[in-house]
Amino acid sequence: MIELLQLGSRSLPAEPSIWTMVVTSGWFAKGILIILLGFSLVSWAIIFRKLVVFRKLKGKRQQFFHAFERRSGMAEAYQTALAIPANPLTEVFKAGVRELKHLSQRSELSPRQSENPMDAASGGVTAPPRGTTTITILEKESIHMALEREAAQQVEELEEGLPFLATTGSVAPFFGLLGTVWGIMDAFLSIGLRGSGNINVVAPGIAEALVTTIAGLAVAIPAVIGYNYFVSQIKEIGNELGHFSSELINVILRERRG
Repeated sequence: MIELLQLGSRSLPAEPSIWTMVVTSGWFAKGILIILLGFSLVSWAIIFRKLVVFRKLKGKRQQFFHAFERRSGMAEAYQTALAIPANPLTEVFKAGVRELKHLSQRSELSPRQSENPMDAASGGVTAPPRGTTTITILEKESIHMALEREAAQQVEELEEGLPFLATTGSVAPFFGLLGTVWGIMDAFLSIGLRGSGNINVVAPGIAEALVTTIAGLAVAIPAVIGYNYFVSQIKEIGNELGHFSSELINVILRERRG
């Protein structure tokens, strides 16, 4: 059993540890530690969930990209997008095809041109007419805007949870510092009441106060690391979506020219 040394009104274990200092800390410090524990649990939940999501997305993106590069036409690429689980690349591609279908329906096509739809298996998405007309600047801009909207939406979905990590990384050290300042203030108040500045009286209170600073840093560091890592991953996906959108527009232009 741990032998306790009685130091004034505070008791300090003969072999002090972080846990014993937490247990013997005041109500304010314990409240700060509970708040930091809540931040930590939510942060780690977000980090683990994001790691799983980004790991799965990497395989899906590569699968679709390779299939898109080997396509024989837009119809085959569309079927591939339907077969592969949803990911940012497939969703941007589908948005581009939907916009192309919408533009094709608005175009005044001759009877011969209207008989040149995509295969029925493509889900009703009509192919651009080949060798008859080139896509106009307005149509190109409309498709480009549709791709950008969908890419922005996909990036926004990937950013879900990141603001909490950023907030945790910012405020957790301040919560810890608040607990420390409160503990030090309490220690100095004890000195004033006792009229003694003996280190044996001051040390236990200051040691307990520093526990909250340690806890704040322990909560903030993983949150900051996770936030920076996921931001870099999202930036990479955003750049990939931008390059894919440009390539998709070029593919549409080539198929329209036939």
